Amino acid sequence: MTNDKMPPASAGGIPVGEDLIPDDERMSAAEFRTITEFLGLSQVDTPAILGVNERTMRHWLSGRNLIPDRMRIRIEEIEAFTARAVGDVVDACMDAPDPTVIVYRTDEEMWQARPAFRPYPARWWRHVVARAAIEVPALMIDYPS
Repeated sequence: MTNDKMPPASAGGIPVGEDLIPDDERMSAAEFRTITEFLGLSQVDTPAILGVNERTMRHWLSGRNLIPDRMRIRIEEIEAFTARAVGDVVDACMDAPDPTVIVYRTDEEMWQARPAFRPYPARWWRHVVARAAIEVPALMIDYPS
């Protein structure tokens, strides 16, 4: 539904190994988990989208390793993209007589219908639509026929 380009799946262009964020603004493990879950990203989806392996993410979540500044920036990009997607769904549905949005059972089903959303999971899209439904009370949500 969005015309904006998907944020890249890697942290390309963000300096690696540099302190970009003050220590008191570093992302905590609790914040990381809370935000990624709110975005509809699982512990399997998140490392793939961030371009890291699952073990690295487990180390961040356990507190064994600090979450790099570039990942905070990347998560903020994903949050902004998600908010735009929610806004696009709301805008598209506000004036529709019977607003309906299609969600998908599987990632593959969504990627086939919406290739621009790859590598984001169908679960992410369902979270986007659920957030939009709060603002569009008459919104119907359905699977593809």
